[in-house]
Amino acid sequence: MGGLLNRFTSRMVLGELLIHGLLGSVVFVLILPALAQHFQQQFLDRSMTSALQLAATLEHYPRPPQDLADIRAGKLNLIHLNIQDGSITAIETDAAFGDQDDHTYHIAVPLKISGQNYILQLGYDERDTLGLIGQAQRYGLYIVLGYICLAVLMAAIMGPQLTRPLIRLREAARDIAAGKHSRRLELHSGIRELRQLAHDLESMRAELVNQSEALATREARLSTIMANVADALITVDKNGNVLSFNLAAERSFAYNASEVVGQDIHLLFSNSFTDIFAGGDNDTPLDIEQAAPYETLGKRKTGERFYVEASINEICQLDSSIFIIVCRDISERKQAEAEIKSLQEDLERRVIKRTRELAEANKELRHQALHDSLTSLPNRLLLHDRLHQAIRGAKREGRSIALMISDLDRFKEINDTLGHHFGDLLLQQVAVRLRGVLRDSDTVARLGGDEFAILLPDIEAPEQVTQAASKIAAAIDLPFIFEDQNIHIGISMGISLFPQNSEDASTLMRQADVAMYVAKRSNIDFALYRPDLDEHSLSRLSMAGELRRGLQQEEFVLHYQPTIDLRSDQVIGVEALARWQHPDKGLIQPDDFILLAEQTGHIRELTAYVLREALRQAQLWNSAGLRLRISVNLSARSLHDTELCQHIGELLQHWQLEAEQLQLEITERALMYDPMQAMQTLSQLHDMGVKLSIDDFGTGYSSMAYLKQLPVNEIKVDQSFVQAMLEHNEDKVIVRSTIDLAHNMGHQVIAEGVDNEATLELLREMGCDLAQGFHIHPPARATDLRQWLLHTGWRNEAGLSSEQQPGA
Repeated sequence: MGGLLNRFTSRMVLGELLIHGLLGSVVFVLILPALAQHFQQQFLDRSMTSALQLAATLEHYPRPPQDLADIRAGKLNLIHLNIQDGSITAIETDAAFGDQDDHTYHIAVPLKISGQNYILQLGYDERDTLGLIGQAQRYGLYIVLGYICLAVLMAAIMGPQLTRPLIRLREAARDIAAGKHSRRLELHSGIRELRQLAHDLESMRAELVNQSEALATREARLSTIMANVADALITVDKNGNVLSFNLAAERSFAYNASEVVGQDIHLLFSNSFTDIFAGGDNDTPLDIEQAAPYETLGKRKTGERFYVEASINEICQLDSSIFIIVCRDISERKQAEAEIKSLQEDLERRVIKRTRELAEANKELRHQALHDSLTSLPNRLLLHDRLHQAIRGAKREGRSIALMISDLDRFKEINDTLGHHFGDLLLQQVAVRLRGVLRDSDTVARLGGDEFAILLPDIEAPEQVTQAASKIAAAIDLPFIFEDQNIHIGISMGISLFPQNSEDASTLMRQADVAMYVAKRSNIDFALYRPDLDEHSLSRLSMAGELRRGLQQEEFVLHYQPTIDLRSDQVIGVEALARWQHPDKGLIQPDDFILLAEQTGHIRELTAYVLREALRQAQLWNSAGLRLRISVNLSARSLHDTELCQHIGELLQHWQLEAEQLQLEITERALMYDPMQAMQTLSQLHDMGVKLSIDDFGTGYSSMAYLKQLPVNEIKVDQSFVQAMLEHNEDKVIVRSTIDLAHNMGHQVIAEGVDNEATLELLREMGCDLAQGFHIHPPARATDLRQWLLHTGWRNEAGLSSEQQPGA
């Protein structure tokens, strides 16, 4: 019964019954009594009128009639005519209808017949009137019941019409709550409130669809990242229950994700690791500092136990925290360590058992096992041993150590061209130079081929590492002489530090290797490992994606730094410098994205953008009467792009510029990356009329003989020498020598990094041709540079005045 009354239609019918029942009661209580009174009053009026008429008729009789029945009129139950003499009881008229129980209304009318007073007593029948009243009451009851039935029927008919839209809205709300968002809600109803409710539900459904799609996109992106990460990634809650399990984890632990999700972390790791989550049911934060990094035993589905290196990171959410466990199978490393340890113990046992006569032989064998036969340097095995020893000692004494891994530049070319004999001699000479510039406590090892490793224990400051790397680079930069041939090679070094980068030997080796490849790709002598250099790091992956998006959405802008002629004090050109206007991080300098662009292959697209925008700006300035030389920097990859010359020619033709208005700046290292290809590209550009400049002169390792062959017009002195020459005489001598050398070779000289008037005047005294720096003007947008050109004390080549507005 209760369920029935909870329905809208049932309540509507019940309401109709109550309302119209109340109306029916009003009819019976108020209307029908009034109607009965009306019928009674009509009866009384007719009866009185009839009585008076009869009395008037009798007064005209000459004598009282003998038989009154002949004159009875109407429905009279009683008629008497009595003489009024006081001998009989006075006869009175009834006070109201139904005053007597005999259903007769009594009326007494006085009259005179022939001078005698009489009283005419009449009794009218009330039953007809009572019948009319009863009939009216029955009809009223029928009408009320019919009215109520009709109202109930209409409520029963209209109820579903009202509830049907509500049911549809309820079903739509249930679908939304159940996650079924695909069906669009359309409701055609004449009731405005229902239409508004349907519109609000549809808006909520559309918003949920948008949020679900956005959430699905984010989840898909995160799932893709997690699925492609090389390390096993496992997320757990604070109670140690597994929430997710990526593909690398499936391969490592031999479980499918469906078998692990929801299970306790004890399924995968030993107790020593999972005890971190003990007591996770309370609200006390877990102490996970000791768990990153952490070496423990993992358990595969087959029951096999294996060594893993795991770290835990906590991610705080609104009402709880989850933990990401990153682990790596280190079984092979552990096995190698065990084998090395076993080999050492076995070797020690042999040495003890051998006689004195075999001691030297055993010592030689041990030397051969742990040293490279060509260079007599420690090999990889001994390096690992010494690295582990150095790490243990550094942990005990709280010291730092550095590990360098290096690779020789152009060694393969020399080995293939001159033969393996020269290659072996070169490797031996490199080993001698490396040992000559390092301390006795340092270890130089050959890992194989042209790859060397240097272990530097007892590091007190990071500057010691960079100084050692600079000494090594300087030693290798010197020519190697074999049979009257001068051979030039370079070296690329990657450096990792203990404990700053890692406390694990294998990880330090890997990190130094990563940094070495970065140095090699960047054409620099050495690079310190940073997490963002790792190609598999999430931050680098994210930055690479943002770089690609930034190029697509043209987030890059050009700033221009003016160049002045020191003899005429004229502004003769500008250098175009790329800046990244990141929507979230603001203006990003080139040092933070150029290397990444080269590593990801986006440098070609970035170079094309800089060339296009710089030449477009040059054309705008030309149109305004301002002719300025535009300098653009080229990377090593861009210099060795076979389509570079054709692309530059097309841009010059498109913007209707002369080739000599464009100057390209190339570093010494970029030239030496592939000298033959560099010479070919520079020759083509020179033939086109493009001006060429060697950037950062003095910091590379090109020879004068090679430099003399380059078709360059200008040499730019590196700012490190210019900025230091006021304080250090050696830098002053280098700048002066560079200016004299360039002039003797017929080249102009430009000094960068001019930050004060004293430096500028000293450069004038030395005969320097051109200068640029913050003292003249810092890099600025074209619009800001325009204002500066209008108001600067430096003159411009075209004589620009305030009436001439260079294009922005």
